[in-house]
Amino acid sequence: MLTDHPTSDVVVVGAGIVGALIGRELAGQGRRVVLVDPDPGGGASVANAGMLVPSYCRPMATPATLRAGMRGLIGRDASVTLGSFAPSVLGWLARFAWAARPGRARQVATRLVDSARTAADGYAELAAETGVALGLRRSGWLQVAGSAAVLRQQINAAREQKDMPFDILDNHACLRREPGLGPHVAGGVHFDGDASLDPVAATRAALMAAEHRGAVIHRALMTGLAVRDGRVRAVHTTAGDVSAATYVLATGAAPASGTQVQPGWGWSIDLPTVTTLVHAPLMGLDDHVVFNPLAERIRITGGMRIGGTPSPEHDRVAAAAIRHAAERLVPGLRDLRNATVLRGARPMTPDGVPRIAWTRPNLITATGHGTLGMTLAPSTAKAVSALLRAQARAPRR
Repeated sequence: MLTDHPTSDVVVVGAGIVGALIGRELAGQGRRVVLVDPDPGGGASVANAGMLVPSYCRPMATPATLRAGMRGLIGRDASVTLGSFAPSVLGWLARFAWAARPGRARQVATRLVDSARTAADGYAELAAETGVALGLRRSGWLQVAGSAAVLRQQINAAREQKDMPFDILDNHACLRREPGLGPHVAGGVHFDGDASLDPVAATRAALMAAEHRGAVIHRALMTGLAVRDGRVRAVHTTAGDVSAATYVLATGAAPASGTQVQPGWGWSIDLPTVTTLVHAPLMGLDDHVVFNPLAERIRITGGMRIGGTPSPEHDRVAAAAIRHAAERLVPGLRDLRNATVLRGARPMTPDGVPRIAWTRPNLITATGHGTLGMTLAPSTAKAVSALLRAQARAPRR
């Protein structure tokens, strides 16, 4: 039964890294918060690469990615593929093509970098608050290329990003930093301002902090919204209705996020090891494979499949391709066994800009972070808080 006298101030739907940090932020301000999620602290966030990367705040919608996507459609490039020809996906692709016009990526990157710069500090505060070891490392990010042409492209892209210090490394310098690399690396670019962490630990710590500050966890799946007179009155869930004065949708790539968001499926492979094969975060530019060395394991992440839902066969093929690319770059990985494969759906907007805004008089949508969910989650929590404060100050009509 719906009520016009809600018992909570805010219902946040989605308890991945974005939703959990929003819940922590709002509960810390004394608001009565309910987090709704069937698997709190799970979902796509725990399959994240775990990178905090101001240097990577470029939207996917660029002419180069558009060309890669077209090659993927005809089977000549596996870095970007299409998982569905549904009208919603084709419409998204049309908007993506429009957003990929030259020069626009630089404008979007400028909007995202400032938010990304504070990510590592935000997670350091989370670790201090909870006492959870997040594996936070501020060791920068080395991006290496197997070909001189790919290296030139990355150097040019790095030069376009203002106030983003980087170093260009030749083959020998790359091998000094990472002796486990194969010998045929052309060179690399190192971004000193980037950081990394364990995404599983970070997501669970965010949820722990939200609960410690008073947020209540409602372990259930949202099945819909009850809307009357243009306002949301309740969230329908598999365990009953939940009502509040204000609602926040932090549902990632779920259908509730809206037609402007499509899932960008990616895969992570965790390889247990006590051997230091990779000393610090690493990326292979040729295949867009990311390495994050964590406690007693290496996480390898890659792939971008737009739309649809991958099958187990897709998972097998994607994981094999990612691992093959990783082993070409770091040959010592071939000796590691007992891999765990995770699949996650990145919420992709056509233009690469997250959607953090009022979408109804009492509903905020916070999604569309793409590959930057872990990087932008702390600033998103503050942005949602700012929207609520601004509404509270606005004169009533």
